[in-house]
Amino acid sequence: MVVEKIDANNPVPNRAEHKISYQNWVDAPNVEAGFAIRHDTTSIHLFYQVEEPQVRAVNTAYNSSVWEDSCVEFFIALDGDSSYYNFEINAIGTVLGAYGPDRHLRSHLPGSLLSQVKTSPSLGHDPIENINQTTRWNMKVVIPIKVLQYTTLNNLSGAEGRGNFYKCGDRLEQPHYLSWKPVLTSSPDFHTPRYFGQLSFR
Repeated sequence: MVVEKIDANNPVPNRAEHKISYQNWVDAPNVEAGFAIRHDTTSIHLFYQVEEPQVRAVNTAYNSSVWEDSCVEFFIALDGDSSYYNFEINAIGTVLGAYGPDRHLRSHLPGSLLSQVKTSPSLGHDPIENINQTTRWNMKVVIPIKVLQYTTLNNLSGAEGRGNFYKCGDRLEQPHYLSWKPVLTSSPDFHTPRYFGQLSFR
């Protein structure tokens, strides 16, 4: 996938352009999700759009268990790097960020860095115990490349990498594990770089 640069004629979209539609491991027919991605040479801009039958978002601290909530995720490995970053953000904009070669060997990014990741959730930032009805929500995310502290890259134009985009909710009444590119493991595991798709920043 080509990640286009933002300019006056190509702003950050306010609608999803790509589907997060592979229903890995379990069926979740009532959950729909999609995303758009752009860059401005020094930051990655994401837009997520979700519709689901229940919303839960109770985690409010950096690097807390946001994947148990209504959650969207972005994993990226830049070319030349044997490890990858995972950014996981619940429906109220709480961020988890980590780096490492696999799901077991990961280092959480410090709050001083994660505070630079800007999130704009349509549901606001206050905790949500439960919305038990079909709800549409969206999320804007801006990740400065300086947050990628283990990477020497200072300009995204021309960069190559691989990644995947996810929608999950491990503690919802209907747990689900949706992805942009399918994850062909026998049990739930988003930490699978071999199933990432190509990302080419232009």
